[in-house]
Amino acid sequence: MEEKVTIATFDNYFRAHIFKTKLESEGIDCFLLDENVNSIIPMATSSFGGIKAQVFLSDSLRAADIYFDGLEEH
Repeated sequence: MEEKVTIATFDNYFRAHIFKTKLESEGIDCFLLDENVNSIIPMATSSFGGIKAQVFLSDSLRAADIYFDGLEEH
């Protein structure tokens, strides 16, 4: 199984899913870690380190480019 790496961390469920949708539209599999805990107990987001967006190592450079391109748009 290929290693996964964290590309971004979100404190907001909606932003995490928007990013995941963007990656998947580009053909990159994205996995959100700790999304259930953070959606059930939103006040504890910082305790769990937020919602982590992970991708396979082989897709990490493309995913990082997409993430940083999105930051520049805002």
